[in-house]
Amino acid sequence: MSLFLTDGLIIANPALSDIPKFANIAGKAIYIIEHTKAGAIGISLNQNFSKPIDEIAESLPVLKLLNEENLLTNKVISGGPLANDIPWIFSRRTGEYDKQVSNDYLALNFSDSAFEQSKKQDRAVCGIGSFGWGAGQLENELANGLWHYFPTTEAVLDSIPFANAVRGAAQLLLTMKY
Repeated sequence: MSLFLTDGLIIANPALSDIPKFANIAGKAIYIIEHTKAGAIGISLNQNFSKPIDEIAESLPVLKLLNEENLLTNKVISGGPLANDIPWIFSRRTGEYDKQVSNDYLALNFSDSAFEQSKKQDRAVCGIGSFGWGAGQLENELANGLWHYFPTTEAVLDSIPFANAVRGAAQLLLTMKY
């Protein structure tokens, strides 16, 4: 059962930059793909790797399965500090894959098949890494002011400017005309 944060956007409190433990997440905008009683998973939307896909593919061969023309951008999103060696395809939910985290609208796919079968109409982007929270952890962080929550709609999600270099969460919200 999905909980209220699924399909939501959370933004790290900018004041976190003053706390060494949290400085690396200050200004991050995270899309929550799934939120259940067991925890939550999300990806950062506003940071890209400096290397293009073809260079990163030298160390992560699954990326060679991609047709870059079918992606919204040739940039690789730095999705978060966890599983930062596992690439994914983030797109509209078009089917079920053996390695997938999804909600009613979008899917985070780790399956080789998802890399091979990505199509332009899927509005896919490629990334590496994610954010994750255990049971009750994200709710506790929200209650303590670490994150600001924004509910989303299909229109808002469709307006995420993946092809642009967006540095901060506020700039992302303005670009999305949230």
